[in-house]
Amino acid sequence: MRPRKPIRRPISQHRFKPKKIKNRLYFIGILPPPALSQQITQIKQEFADTYGPQYALRILPHITLQNPFKAPPTMEGAFFDLLTSFAATQKPFQVRLNGFGCFPNKVSPVIFINVELNDDFALLHKNLMNFLRKEFGFSHLLARSTFSPHLTIAYKDMTPEQFERAWPDFEHRPFEATFDVNHFYFLRHDGRGWEILEEFLIGSDDDVVAGEAI
Repeated sequence: MRPRKPIRRPISQHRFKPKKIKNRLYFIGILPPPALSQQITQIKQEFADTYGPQYALRILPHITLQNPFKAPPTMEGAFFDLLTSFAATQKPFQVRLNGFGCFPNKVSPVIFINVELNDDFALLHKNLMNFLRKEFGFSHLLARSTFSPHLTIAYKDMTPEQFERAWPDFEHRPFEATFDVNHFYFLRHDGRGWEILEEFLIGSDDDVVAGEAI
């Protein structure tokens, strides 16, 4: 009687399958100085108390440079290193805020503080978009050439009816402030809100001008 051959059981591929790294959500933006940021947050709170929308209160006051995008967290080091080098080649500038504006979308309207777009600001955005396309393969749809900088006061959970009530009160409401932009920021969503991961100095230390919001 021939001896039986040992049964070869297939090795489970799941046992040795490497754990898939989950992409995280990031964006790149400019943050106003603390005093101005607090003032903007107070306007958000006033809006929420008067008209109802609360969602914007969960977000740090910011001007978006690069819209939210997904990437594996293993890429964070590369972003930090290359964005540090990129920022050093750029030029600091001043931002002026002037009044309020809106995107009167019938489904999801937005009310915001107007940010005046000057040549230096537009150049930073253009250079950043080209950099992200070249170094990280961002598409033109993701790294967009069009740029409408603003500081959001209410969106997402604001209904068209709430917008219709609020906009006449904000349309001609005065608001003016200026601040120097010496840094931009890399932020990550932690599942509840945005956290600042890295701050990038624009230009060199000699280029930094200490300015206060007015």
